[in-house]
Amino acid sequence: MTITMPRVRELSRYDFPDLHALLSVLSRDDDDVPEGAEGEAILYEILAMPGTSLFGAECEGRIVATAMLSILPNLTFGGRPLARIENVVTLPEYRGRGFARAVMGAAVERAKAKNCADISLLSPRHLEAEGFYRKLGFKDDTIGLHLSIR
Repeated sequence: MTITMPRVRELSRYDFPDLHALLSVLSRDDDDVPEGAEGEAILYEILAMPGTSLFGAECEGRIVATAMLSILPNLTFGGRPLARIENVVTLPEYRGRGFARAVMGAAVERAKAKNCADISLLSPRHLEAEGFYRKLGFKDDTIGLHLSIR
């Protein structure tokens, strides 16, 4: 039996419909993901940001998992940049098949290639994905707090 790795690629503006479906799974009921022209405009802005990449895993002609990587300039760690990963989500019917692991792997490899000193991960507690991230080597050796400014 041959095991094939999910195909991961950087997303583009043409991937907005699949990305919207994914991020809608990630959001809570009171946290809508902008649709249509507004959502597409925000995606264009994200894609234009230096150091920001959206990775997607493909299956059956659609994007079924995604992760966003932001690489940020930094004055500590000898000037090495810092990385942040967020918005990691897999469509429910595709979970447990390696798609999230694949997009996370792509994000971590890009951060390593850019000589990042550290990778921070942001994930809402309600997703209960901590065990998954720990299996990938993420540890809770720093404090991370959140302030909602809605």
